[in-house]
Amino acid sequence: MASESPPSPISAQIRSLRKERGWTLSELAERVGTSAATMHRYESGWDRFEIPTLRRIAAALGARLEVRLVPSSPEAMDSHPDEKQVMDALSPLFWDRDLEGSDLKDHPGWVLARVLRFGSLEQVRLARAYFGDGAVRAAVRRREVDARTRSFWSRILS
Repeated sequence: MASESPPSPISAQIRSLRKERGWTLSELAERVGTSAATMHRYESGWDRFEIPTLRRIAAALGARLEVRLVPSSPEAMDSHPDEKQVMDALSPLFWDRDLEGSDLKDHPGWVLARVLRFGSLEQVRLARAYFGDGAVRAAVRRREVDARTRSFWSRILS
């Protein structure tokens, strides 16, 4: 049985603000225009947030939404993951074939498109550190990247 991810800071903030108002998940979901199941995911460690949904949640809770990327430490900015770290972290995203080191070098757009669509926040951070934002920008334009993912990353990288 897979363990559930710990709640992200934004998940905890949503839950805290909802509880401060004395609302149930269903009450908040109704105000947001979504389902209680979706609200549960947003409060329970979901890491594939959609900006329009987060905006509606923030408005319903009377909060302001801020999306920022902040380095976790100065060392994190300078560190460049090696190929083995990247391969170990990203291999689970390639269920249809084995990811190979040559894929990282020869097909970075294909690898990044898969990471952007299906990867966890940690996998995306690692891929960005390895490939760089220029490669991410190029991958966002690939046809296999859906419109929501493309829109999200275009806003983050602009």
